[in-house]
Amino acid sequence: MPSWIRFLAIAPLLGIGSYLWPILSESTPPRLQLSGLETEKLYRGSVTLNISVTDDRPGLGLLTIQIDDDPPIPLSLATDGGNYTYWTLDTTLLTDGAHTVSVTATDKSLRKNATQQAIAFYVDNTPPQLELLPESRQAWQGKTFGIFVQTDEAVSALIGKLFDREVTFYPMPSENLYRSLIGIGVKQPPKNYPLTLTATDRMGNTGKQTFTFEVKATVFERGGYITLSPEKQKLMMDKSKSREDNAKRGNAYAKANREADQLWEGTFIRPAEGRLTSPFGKYREYNTGVRRHHLGTDIANVVATPAYAGNHGIVTLADRLHIYGNAVVINHGQGVSTSYNHLSKIDVQVGDRVERGQRIGLMGATGQVTGSHLHWGMVVSGVAVAPEEWIERDFSMPTADQLSADIDVKSTATGE
Repeated sequence: MPSWIRFLAIAPLLGIGSYLWPILSESTPPRLQLSGLETEKLYRGSVTLNISVTDDRPGLGLLTIQIDDDPPIPLSLATDGGNYTYWTLDTTLLTDGAHTVSVTATDKSLRKNATQQAIAFYVDNTPPQLELLPESRQAWQGKTFGIFVQTDEAVSALIGKLFDREVTFYPMPSENLYRSLIGIGVKQPPKNYPLTLTATDRMGNTGKQTFTFEVKATVFERGGYITLSPEKQKLMMDKSKSREDNAKRGNAYAKANREADQLWEGTFIRPAEGRLTSPFGKYREYNTGVRRHHLGTDIANVVATPAYAGNHGIVTLADRLHIYGNAVVINHGQGVSTSYNHLSKIDVQVGDRVERGQRIGLMGATGQVTGSHLHWGMVVSGVAVAPEEWIERDFSMPTADQLSADIDVKSTATGE
């Protein structure tokens, strides 16, 4: 048979072979690139995954995506002929926690060369769950109310509303534990009150819960008639002097509200030696006709008895006041301040950092007094409270034996 005839006979086979050979012999898998979803990140709502796949020869055969152990879902490339596509993940259809998305690209070769990429991620679409510790269910007139809140995950913001005022919470060393210290006024009506808490987690999920707590009545000591000299009577009745004093003290106390750090440690110490002559909250009458609660604790001793800082802090007032005489106010952070009044001498200056037990002045009889004593005051979140309580109680942590164990702690994956 002539050679040219043999060539014509095998030519079609050669053409078919040249076409089939790449399909039969190709061993290079498709190239796959993913973006829009990152490993170990935390997501909520809808997320768009960008998928780019290329295969020069023999070309892409199949592209699928799979969530966890669900069946694979086939995907199509862009309708404009490009080598890309988009896929939207609705995380609200998934449970909170860890998940994996896998994308697989397979070419047209008989080998079915495939490339797979998997991304492990986390989902959080649930607002934080809050638990008010049992000790935060009751408060007393004239005392400090420690509000301790346990959350099931770290939160970026926790705000409370109490007595129509905003309450700031601070994170505690214990995981997902937050605290706010509130002063309960001596005249706060004893009854049940709502405490509304709004928490936002790092993903922006916001939850609001309302709790009820009770303010209980405190039995304050009554009695005592204080006789002021005509000069001091005039000073007491001069409202402009009182306003001037209170403005200076108010500015000093406000600095503690802006101090986010807890400067004090543990319990406070009694700031001076001497006899307790008037406890906090005692209802007294003056010869001016004024009747009111005593918003401090009086410790009497001779002039020049040393007065000490109740705990660590920063001096925010060191001045001579009309009513309170020589006075010092110390900012202990997170809304807590102490004051030391009627001093004969002041040993510190505004801005000084003082330590617990450091001498800050000497006891005296300056201002509106009838004898030498130290009027020791404590203000928490702008409200005068009993300072004696801070000698006995460490408000740094809750007093409960254990924190609530009913809340599951969520994943610690990095937020997106």
